[in-house]
Amino acid sequence: MPEITRRSLFRGGALAATAIYTSKVFGSAPTASATPLTGFAVAYNAVNISPITRGWGVTWMGGYGWGNRYGVADEAARPITAHCLAITDNGSINVLLRADVVSVPHNIHDQIRNRVVDELGIASSDFLMASSHTHSGPFIGTSHPSPKVLLNATNADVTAIDYLTGLFVDEMVDLVRRTVQETPIPATLHYAETAAQIGQNRTNQGYVIHDVPVLTVRSQADESLLAVLFGASTHPVCRGNGGKEDVFDSDYCGAAAELIEQQLGAMAFFFLGLAGDINPIGEITDRVPTYPDEIGSVLGDAVIDLVNNGSFTQLSGGITTELRTIDLPFSVDTGNAAVRAALKSKFNTRVGPNPPTGTGTAERAHAQMMIDQINAGKLPTSVPMTIQRWRLGGLTILALANEVVSGYHYAIKAIADELEVGNLWIMGYANEVNCYVPSDSLLWAGGTYEAAWDGVDNSIASLASSQIVYGWPSPLKASPNGTSPATAASAEGLILQTCQSLLA
Repeated sequence: MPEITRRSLFRGGALAATAIYTSKVFGSAPTASATPLTGFAVAYNAVNISPITRGWGVTWMGGYGWGNRYGVADEAARPITAHCLAITDNGSINVLLRADVVSVPHNIHDQIRNRVVDELGIASSDFLMASSHTHSGPFIGTSHPSPKVLLNATNADVTAIDYLTGLFVDEMVDLVRRTVQETPIPATLHYAETAAQIGQNRTNQGYVIHDVPVLTVRSQADESLLAVLFGASTHPVCRGNGGKEDVFDSDYCGAAAELIEQQLGAMAFFFLGLAGDINPIGEITDRVPTYPDEIGSVLGDAVIDLVNNGSFTQLSGGITTELRTIDLPFSVDTGNAAVRAALKSKFNTRVGPNPPTGTGTAERAHAQMMIDQINAGKLPTSVPMTIQRWRLGGLTILALANEVVSGYHYAIKAIADELEVGNLWIMGYANEVNCYVPSDSLLWAGGTYEAAWDGVDNSIASLASSQIVYGWPSPLKASPNGTSPATAASAEGLILQTCQSLLA
C-alpha cells in the first residue's frame, strides 16, 4: 500500500463555503447503492472545523479557567474535526455526529437536534452526537459553562462567542445534511473490544477504565475497511494549558485517529467514555505539546492491532433507539424560598468586602450570576441529563450526557451483566455536557472538584469546583451516607434506574 496521508483519505468538496471531506473515494471506491437497500448501508464525512480554517478570527478556547484563553490565531497542532456517520438500516437512517470540542451545552444541543429532526426528517432518538472533550478546542455556547465565570469574559466577548457558536451549529447541521443526502454504500458492521492503559484516577476512588471498544464498517462488496469507530475513557488534557500550548489541538483523540487512518486507510471516529475523574497517566508536568502523540500512539496501536488480528462479532440489522431526559436534583431544594434566601446570603458574602479565603474573580462572577438568577426568579432547580440507547443485533450503545465519573461505568456494566445485555459500549459526553456527575461515594466524601462541596457545607457550590465552572448553585443530591443501592431521589439513583430501564 502506498504511503497514506490524512488528507489523502478525504475527498475535497464544498458546502456553504466549508470544506467537506469523505473517505469513500480512497483507492477503489466501493459502489454506492441507488436501489432499495436491505441490511446496512453507510455514508460518512468529516469536516475540519479548526477555527484558523474557518476565518472566524480570534476564537475563545474551552477547557481551562480562570481567565481569557484564546486559541493562537494561526496555529493548530492537529485538526479540530467533526465526523458524521449515517447508518441506513432497511431504509431507516441513524446518525452519529461527533466533534472535537470540549462541550456542547443543553441549549446548543437542542438547536442542533431540532434542526436535524425538522430539516432532515431524522427521528430524534435516531440522532446521537458527542463531544471529544479536548481541552484545546473552541468554546461552544454561553450558558453552561458561562464564559463570564470561566474566562472572565466581557459582554462583547459573550456576543462574539454566541456568534461563533451559531457558525458551529450551522457547520454541524450542514455536515449531517451532506451525509444523509448521499447515496449510501452497502456495508457490514463488526464489534470487538481491546484495552489500552492510558489513564489514571485523579480522585480517591481508584476506578480506571482500560476498555477500548471498536466498531468497524466494511464494504459489503469487497470487505474493504471504510471506517473505524473507537473509544477510550481518559480526559483529553495531554497538551496542557498556558503560553505556547494555547494552540488548537484534538489531543490524544486526534493523534490516535490520525495513526489509525494512516495505518488502516479508513476514517477514524473517536468517542469518549465515562472519564469524568480519569486523567492521562503520568504527571501534570508531562502535559506538553508532544504528549498527545505519546498517549495517542498507545491507543491507536491497540486499535490497529485489534482490527488487524482480533476476532469481531458481525452485527445484524433492526436498530432500535430510545432517548430520555432526566433532571438531576441539587443537594438542596432550590425551589424552596427559604433555601433560596439562605443561598443568596451566602453568595452575597462571596461578592462582599470580606469574602471567604480563596474567593477569586471566577467565584465572584459566579456568585453574582446566582444572585441575579435568584432575584429574577430563575434559579435552576435541577440539571438536565440525556441518556440514549441504540440497540443493534450484537451490540448495545448507551450514551450518557455530562461529565460522568468512572464509577458509573462499572455500576452500569453490573446492571448489564444481570440483564444479559451482551456487548455494551458506554459513551460519555454524549449529546450535551452541562455538569460533572459524581457518584454517591464522591458526594459523601466531598472536598473534590467533582463533588463540588468543601466537606463542610453541601448546600452551596464550593470554591474552584466544577459547579462553579458549569454555573450551578449547589452540588448534586446524594443518597443518605452509606446507602446502597442509591436511593431513587438521588442523582445516582435516577441515572442508574434510567440506564436499567433502557437496557432491559
